Parts: sequence; structure tokens; C-alpha cells
Amino acid sequence: MDQIVFFWVGENLSIPNYFVNSIKKISQRNFRIIQVTDFNTQRIEGVANCLRTELPNDIMTARLKAYSLVETASSKTIFCDADSLMINSFNFLGFKKGYHIMRRVDNDIINHNYPEHFPEFENKYFMDFMPFLFGAIIINQEKNFFNILHNICLKLPSRFHRWYGDQISLHIYYLDNKSKFNFFAQQKYMYIVDNNKEPQNESTFLINNKIPFITFKGSISKKRIGEYFNLMCV
Repeated sequence: MDQIVFFWVGENLSIPNYFVNSIKKISQRNFRIIQVTDFNTQRIEGVANCLRTELPNDIMTARLKAYSLVETASSKTIFCDADSLMINSFNFLGFKKGYHIMRRVDNDIINHNYPEHFPEFENKYFMDFMPFLFGAIIINQEKNFFNILHNICLKLPSRFHRWYGDQISLHIYYLDNKSKFNFFAQQKYMYIVDNNKEPQNESTFLINNKIPFITFKGSISKKRIGEYFNLMCV
């Protein structure tokens, strides 16, 4: 069965609830929705499986370890950020067996002092270190590789366990395994909500272009998830 996986830890469940409910309302396919988490976070209503393990406190290593719990060799699986919504139907047509990742589109210079000091990033651009986004990754009937990324991340300085370590680890692994990876367009499958645009205007564009997922970045955007859900998923 095709799978949608998300990671969530913590007491406030509003964000993952919106994501799961959007899948239930929009999709005509019988996806197996899988929550990966720790032993303290509640199970989200509507998920088929809730996979739990002991997780570190640092968010990057925690998510990589949690993602590694999912069996992917016999299924088509998409790993999505929980602060997302399904707004149009999604299927795996066109995705051949293997790993599929999204290239970054914007190439801004990295603020090497935010959220803490990263000397490696001074005068560097995102493409130099993090050319791939982590908001949606597809493993199509292939072995799960997140345990490898987790081990790579553990060897990085501890600041990468808190920030950026997922994308850095993916890039490191990719450089030695380029032939294993395929690419899909972020703009076509996982639209990043623009804080400066009105939801009504964006919704018309998103529906007309049949973009299956939208995701929200930053604290302001995340407060808008309910607004978009009520507009596009009810």
C-alpha cells in the first residue's frame, strides 16, 4: 500500500491534525498514513500506524532516527513535513523505483549567525551546502536510507543536530551516491506558502495547477495552516 509518513513530537497536535485531516478529505487513494514519534506524544487520530522509539532531544537527529523506522522496500512512500496540507490528489505515477528528492530553487546567502553561529556558512550560499529540500522525500520500493543519514548527522558538530543537519547529511550522502537519486520539482509537488500573498489568490493558482501539497515555513506561516485548511480542504 502507498504510504505517507510524517514526524511529530510534542503536546500541541493541531498542526499534524490538519495534515492528516487534509489527506483524508482530499485523497481518493487509500494511503497508509504513518506517524513516527517518541513514547510521549499522542497518536494522531486517523493514522494507520504510529511508530515509536526513544529519540534524542535534538530535532534533526530525532527526525532522521524516526524516519528510519519505516519499512519502504515493498511500498511507495513519501515523507512529508507535518506542517503541510494535501490540497489536490497525489499519486506515484511517474516516480520510478528509487530515491526522489527536490532541488532547491532559491539560492540565498546563508545567515551564518542564525539561529546560532555556523562558521562554515560565512559568505556561503544554500546551494553550497544544502541544495536539496527536506520537506518531501520519496522512496519508491527501495531500502530506507534515513538510518544512513542519521549516522552521518551524528558525526557532524552538535550544532547540526539542532539545525540544518538533515539537509547537510542528505547532501553528503548524495555526493557519494548520485546514481541512486532522481529529482522532482518542488514547485509542482510541494508549494511553499508565501506570507505576502492572500490565501484566496493562492488557492486559485494551486487548484488550477493541481499541486498536491503545500507547506508552511516560519512561525507566521504556521499560524495560517487552519486558514488554508478551511479554504481548501473542507
